[in-house]
Amino acid sequence: MDTLNLIRSMIFLIAGLITIIFRKRLNNFKNNVLEKLHFKRRDEEKAYIYLGIGFIIISIILFIYAVYN
Repeated sequence: MDTLNLIRSMIFLIAGLITIIFRKRLNNFKNNVLEKLHFKRRDEEKAYIYLGIGFIIISIILFIYAVYN
């Protein structure tokens, strides 16, 4: 079992869950940063769902790779 890839898979899993659960807060934080940099506000809450799903898929792939090596 490869422990480094196991740790990486857990990090991606946590990141994926955080982006899905706290997508509204992440969007508000991004918009506040964009306002301070004088850019337009954008509402992209669905993008955080897709990003979270991508992180979870990467996590599953790394977990399977860690178990078989």
